[in-house]
Amino acid sequence: MKNYISFNDNGIFLITAIINSAICYSLFGLVGLTFGILTVLFANIVYQAKDDSGNIFYMAFLLTLIIIGGAIGFILKLSVPFYLFLFLFSCFYYVSFNKDAYIDRIIPFFVIFSCMGTTLPAVSIELPLAYLTGVIVSLSILTILKHKKYDSDAFKNGLFAKGLYSSSNRLGLRAFIYSLFLFLSLAIPDYLDLYRAYWAPLTFIVLLRPKEVEIIKKTLSRFLGSFLGALFIFLMFHFVLFKSTYFDIALLLFIIFLLPTFLKLNYAVKTFAITIFILLLLEEAEFWHDPTYLLPYSRVYETLIGGGVAICASLTLNLVRK
Repeated sequence: MKNYISFNDNGIFLITAIINSAICYSLFGLVGLTFGILTVLFANIVYQAKDDSGNIFYMAFLLTLIIIGGAIGFILKLSVPFYLFLFLFSCFYYVSFNKDAYIDRIIPFFVIFSCMGTTLPAVSIELPLAYLTGVIVSLSILTILKHKKYDSDAFKNGLFAKGLYSSSNRLGLRAFIYSLFLFLSLAIPDYLDLYRAYWAPLTFIVLLRPKEVEIIKKTLSRFLGSFLGALFIFLMFHFVLFKSTYFDIALLLFIIFLLPTFLKLNYAVKTFAITIFILLLLEEAEFWHDPTYLLPYSRVYETLIGGGVAICASLTLNLVRK
């Protein structure tokens, strides 16, 4: 692991997270703190899509679409129109995959936020403002510290390229199958009336990427990492004797510093780290004010549901591919 640690990359990521979260917290409180850290992850993953070039305006535009996805989920809730939207959008994800590196990295976050938006009872103006502020600050810092050659054709060759929306007949069938299973990953926990049903589709879309080879092996690796990450948080909530807010913050900062390194490792380790990061960030914010141990329980069994559906989808897609 030490061969993958870059104190330059890790340090920049940590510094960006601290500055961004401090600015967002000062403006929007705890919501700002959460989005200040989360948007650093989003911005960094998108910024690293291409090694030698980038377009900050194109990246900002795509990152803004994520919060629009959350708004769509909030407006439609878990209704028939939302399921139709999720099905059609996941078809687009499968068809467009590997045609624009930025879009490939944005769409999973878009789907995740859309599903999360369906669970929100109310939304204040601070939420989108905190997110947009976090995006602007994160991209600005990354551009200053990691300056790249400006890509003037990002819009033309990306979201507005005709080739992004075309596919062969066989690819269309696989896109339909992929979308059907993503649909089921949300429909099953919704039907069972499980707590925060969005975690199952989140698990699915993190585990199973379109058009991959060796998809069963990779899905199992990602599932293992996701499950172990959820189990780690579950055990930490129950058995760490010196549990405190300061311990949570220290652990979160440690994970933030090492996250760029974890993202370079194998699928299981990478998914394990991201799962811990997301759970600590999104769920611990609630525990600080209103402790409830229902959340870690739900993460374990919803990860099992999402992972199980992803594995079934992998087997089906593998048969169709052959």
